[in-house]
Amino acid sequence: MWGPLGELAPIADDEALASLAQPWVFERLFNLDATGQLKPGLAARVERLSGQRVRVELRRDATFSDGSSVTEEDVTRSLQAVGLQVTQSGGGLIVAPPDSRLPVDALLLEARIFRQSQGKFVGSGPFAVVSQTDMELRLTRRIPQAGRVNDVRVIAYPDTRHAFAHTLKGDANLIVDLESKWLEFFRGVPSLQVIHGAGRSTDAIAFNAALPRSERVQLARVLESQRVRDLAYASGECAESSGTSDDGDGTLAAGPVLRVLSWGPFERLALAARRALGGRGGEVSHLSAQDALARMKSGDFDLVAVRPLRWPPSSMALVWRTGAPHNFVGYSNPAVDQALDAGDWPSAESALREDPPVAFVCTRNHLAVVDVRIKNAVLGPYDVLETLPEWEIAQ
Repeated sequence: MWGPLGELAPIADDEALASLAQPWVFERLFNLDATGQLKPGLAARVERLSGQRVRVELRRDATFSDGSSVTEEDVTRSLQAVGLQVTQSGGGLIVAPPDSRLPVDALLLEARIFRQSQGKFVGSGPFAVVSQTDMELRLTRRIPQAGRVNDVRVIAYPDTRHAFAHTLKGDANLIVDLESKWLEFFRGVPSLQVIHGAGRSTDAIAFNAALPRSERVQLARVLESQRVRDLAYASGECAESSGTSDDGDGTLAAGPVLRVLSWGPFERLALAARRALGGRGGEVSHLSAQDALARMKSGDFDLVAVRPLRWPPSSMALVWRTGAPHNFVGYSNPAVDQALDAGDWPSAESALREDPPVAFVCTRNHLAVVDVRIKNAVLGPYDVLETLPEWEIAQ
């Protein structure tokens, strides 16, 4: 990984890179398959009730890594920790959002089940934490399995270039979320393989909400151009690629210089955005994930490279609704709120286009480079590495 890991916790900070390992340690009540349908996690059964409520019945065989059974009380505390409302009901739990306008299924995908034991968080997933610092995280499988990954070491390097170089040298067996133009360096390396997963999120440039709507509309036209995609991504990599180069539908009107924030795998996108801005392109600051998010929350930015949730569609309500948990840029639009509250995702997308909080630049496949000794490495539909516990190792 690139940059400090932060803490692996069930309620992780959004910028904590250690959250990569959340699916291996802390289970959800349910997950999503590739079609967006619910599949069981800790829940044996999920029933939708009226409004935004669901009724959940738990698996009775689940245990935490300290050996204790997962109880309804543990689940209740875990769900309440992310703001969900929970009541017990005849052998099950009824779960509702804190605000009826927020989709409960999207909020449940944010909730990890945990217990605190001897001052530490423990989960019911297949792996448990052995040790963790800002620079290294070690996990081991609770019940070792022959032919599977039983130990994981997550290493933090200073930046994406160091992570790339050390993987190429053979110091790491897996790197994810790398820039596509680096893939050519891995092709032909006999010890590594490149794997792809269906892309359901879009690399984007978010705008400070204080910028006037007319300016944000102009920015979206310029930054959603094929020119920017050609500068930032490999040919044909983006689902939006038209096959022709263009400069969008116009140029920016005169105005102040716009600063661009970058972090993690977005440096090339940020540089491409600055170039497309012409004389209004200002300083590009490549920061840690923690610093970039802090700048976003404080409003100390003009533009910032991001990858907002767009799948499942209900997750948009967590990002763009006024005051929503992941609405870090302070965006607010009554038409967007109304469409999201009604669950009308196409209308919400349309309203976002008319008053854009971001320029949606490139929807691309997830990419990872993995040791060839992994036989069935596939990337997950929601969390990119949620499938790692099922990966098999060639004997």
